[in-house]
Amino acid sequence: MAYYADMKYLGLILLLCISSLNADVYRLQDENGRIIYSDQFHPDAELINITKPTSYKPPVINNPPDVPQQEQVQAYEIAILSPEQDEAFWANDGNVPVTVDVQPALNVEKGEMLIIMLDGMQIGEPQPSTDLTVSITERGAHTISVSLINEVGVTLATSPSVNFQVHRASQ
Repeated sequence: MAYYADMKYLGLILLLCISSLNADVYRLQDENGRIIYSDQFHPDAELINITKPTSYKPPVINNPPDVPQQEQVQAYEIAILSPEQDEAFWANDGNVPVTVDVQPALNVEKGEMLIIMLDGMQIGEPQPSTDLTVSITERGAHTISVSLINEVGVTLATSPSVNFQVHRASQ
């Protein structure tokens, strides 16, 4: 029974709120010449007639036939398969093979390419292959990551970084 009484009061409160939306608006100029608008009556105030509020409905724009609809953006996952995290290996020639897995597969026809970042700097140009080689002249610790870009250079996904060690014979 208390539930129905609460609902009755809720309906009354909603009715009062809706009726306050149609409140009168008054315009008043104060002693400093500032214009003040209010919903409170004042004897020196002028009642403002408010017409229907303006609204905007944007026009519907149809794509011309020669402009394709935007394709749905796919969620890509990139993983560096080699070198493995914290791997240490010899690379006396300075070449480190990098193998990348991209899911869904890299689509070269759509202009998708991979960018290799070594120690925070881009190495070479974007590549259309998941089997890459990076030339490293310095031995020691390095960090590598790979980003997938589209035909206009927008990054679609980036792999987690992989840390590895390169050993080289002394010259």
